[in-house]
Amino acid sequence: MSLFNLSPPVQRFLTAVQAGDVAALRATLGGDATLIEEDREYRGEAVAEWLANLSLRRVGAIRPINEAKRDGVIVLTILTTECNANGQYEEIQRDWHFTIKTDRIVSVRMLRHPMPSLPPAIMAYVRATNSFDLDGLLATLVDDALVNDQLRDYWGKQAIREWAEREIIGARLTMYVVDAVEHYGHVIVTANINGEFDRRGLPDPLVLAFYFSAPVDRIVELIILRNQSGT
Repeated sequence: MSLFNLSPPVQRFLTAVQAGDVAALRATLGGDATLIEEDREYRGEAVAEWLANLSLRRVGAIRPINEAKRDGVIVLTILTTECNANGQYEEIQRDWHFTIKTDRIVSVRMLRHPMPSLPPAIMAYVRATNSFDLDGLLATLVDDALVNDQLRDYWGKQAIREWAEREIIGARLTMYVVDAVEHYGHVIVTANINGEFDRRGLPDPLVLAFYFSAPVDRIVELIILRNQSGT
């Protein structure tokens, strides 16, 4: 669970939620703080109920994949895997809106934020990336696939495995999909990128374009570029 330079109250809040620690969670909140999820409010002692509900839904790892600031509010996009009413596990993406005053959280509003629609193989690639699932990522590619990352070629599963171990899994890279465009059978995904890598000299947010070619049920080619803005 990490994003570059998270606000300390938000970091403490997420750590307490992941640990299921009610006392630590309350310590991050202001005296009349409100948590709102799916239009239900939790205040005071009810905060413990909200935390218990996460356990009942079997919410697993809490994975932040994007952070934005809007009108003084920190909007953190969170991925969780949880059990639905049918007993099946599904990945849920939500925006958690944090309002902070004097180093205490005064409100958190959690709203579902579905990803743009993507072809199954490309959706699986994004999910595997955000789950740090190397085998799952490789399973989305044909055996002789080509990945070109910033003008460097990686041909075939072995070369791609070594690249992904280093640049994706090793860097705990996450993709927050901003846009997706289909163009003559190709899919161009624009995503904000976060992870544990040297950000010196890089813009914030770091935006990359992923050019996928998946004419079959798996990806045959992926080109990753940091495009320059048009003039």
